Amino acid sequence: MPSLFVTKIHVTLQIKVPDELLERYLPSSAKVVGEALTEQVIDAVKKHKLSYFPALNFLEKQGDIEADLLDAIETISWFSCKLVREEVHKKLRAFFSELSFQSVKCTSYAMPGVRASQLNAWPALVEHYTPNTVKLDVIASVLKKEEVPQGLENWSKQLFRRNLEKTFDEFEVVQTVVI
Repeated sequence: MPSLFVTKIHVTLQIKVPDELLERYLPSSAKVVGEALTEQVIDAVKKHKLSYFPALNFLEKQGDIEADLLDAIETISWFSCKLVREEVHKKLRAFFSELSFQSVKCTSYAMPGVRASQLNAWPALVEHYTPNTVKLDVIASVLKKEEVPQGLENWSKQLFRRNLEKTFDEFEVVQTVVI
């Protein structure tokens, strides 16, 4: 009798939620929040004479970001993360025996890869601080007849791409690793 083996694949995705979708369900625009947040971050960087743009928690602890703006970014990022998680689960659960979300987080809270001296800092910061981009780590389990199937990383990358890229503005499979 043939055996089935459970193979797990770790997939890291970065997904941008369409603005139209966010505007349909939320009272404030993600783009407007991103722009307002960028203005306050730039003011804080000048105030503290920093040569880099810090993560939001640092500026929040310093009291440099308005409470209403923090509430707005939290609401939008929560909704973005929830929407992405539900869509990934809905579109891919039929292909895997199990989908386990290890982390789902909005990239706005991370430290931006932009320097204060960069020429195009403003648009890059607005893009970074707009709470519509989600990074998630998923462990997907698949049943196969082989213990270590060949090409499973490529197959899973194509499967994720094919099923999700039409739903979201920007979609990137950052990494796939068989574990």
